[in-house]
Amino acid sequence: MTGIGHLSSAFLIKSKFKNIPIWQLLIGSEIVELFWVILNWNPLSIEPPLEFMKVNLPFAYIGDMRLLNQPYSHSLLGGVIIGIFLFLVFKAFRFVTWKEYLGFALVVSSHFLLDYLVHDHDLQIFPSESAEKIGPFLSLDPTNPSLGVSTVAPLLGLAFQVVFSLLCFAVFLKQFRFDDTKDRKKFFWVILSLHLFSIPIFLKGAMTFFIRSEMAMVLIVLLDMLFAGVMLYYFSKKAKAATA
Repeated sequence: MTGIGHLSSAFLIKSKFKNIPIWQLLIGSEIVELFWVILNWNPLSIEPPLEFMKVNLPFAYIGDMRLLNQPYSHSLLGGVIIGIFLFLVFKAFRFVTWKEYLGFALVVSSHFLLDYLVHDHDLQIFPSESAEKIGPFLSLDPTNPSLGVSTVAPLLGLAFQVVFSLLCFAVFLKQFRFDDTKDRKKFFWVILSLHLFSIPIFLKGAMTFFIRSEMAMVLIVLLDMLFAGVMLYYFSKKAKAATA
């Protein structure tokens, strides 16, 4: 699942936890991916690396990315720990109160749950290299049941992402309004554009030229996450909670 898919969950949670600023929820929805970027980038050259993945070359589509060892960023308990860490950082700066912890717990945990629906057999419950891997939620290839939806049927994985994302925004727009219809239209076009930008990674051959190494994949994931997050924040910040 790409940046727009995970970031959409922030708007679903925002509709229920209106006091939490959307920028905090956007960070919460992708904090797991940010840890993944740092650990796979490995700027301190830790040996052996704490996490590592592999891309099949020539890279064709999202199914050519193999998460070989991701016990800390992409385990359920690891995500919970990362979420607690993020909340405590925000709490230290008095951005949040304890009453808002549930919102953070939900938005951070959503990352693992969404990945579980489309990933291969590469996720874990516990943050340990020896922990048993789980998934996929749905196997469409009886000859290789370890492959998830995004690998076996990438366009179906894309469709799931789009449907989930649009549902999140639909719920959000029932609870929040734009005073100016132009701002609402801009927000709509940003959402549409971000979905269009996410399509190439699901189309075989569309990203072959750009992804020629593991580091290129890490960089693209980072840029996608940051760009989508900034755009969604900027064009949604004028939305106000609807009055009864």
